[in-house]
Amino acid sequence: MKLRFVIIAVLGSILSVSSCAIQRHGPDQAIYCDLGKTSDGVDIYCPKPVLNGGWPAPFAFDRPGISVEGKIGFPEDDFRLAPFIASLAFYILCLQGLWAMLRRIGRFFGRMCKAN
Repeated sequence: MKLRFVIIAVLGSILSVSSCAIQRHGPDQAIYCDLGKTSDGVDIYCPKPVLNGGWPAPFAFDRPGISVEGKIGFPEDDFRLAPFIASLAFYILCLQGLWAMLRRIGRFFGRMCKAN
């Protein structure tokens, strides 16, 4: 039982981290450039949607001006723990369900083979 949980937790962690390859822009926005000032002295910025990675909840966000724009790298970009935990829980639940389904199928076919 404990070994099964460890295996599922490790596989869930691998799936969560590798889901960072699924990248999209938005809905978070960041300032990519400064256009200048108005005659009143108000700064004018041009916000754009930020690249983020992770599925189902994005947990890695590009930080423009600090890291390479358009690439997600963990040391310099934003990592958000709560969405990562949500993604991890999603994958653990999916793997747990898959495990239970495969056990039931195995028992069903095991009974069928014994009956013949």
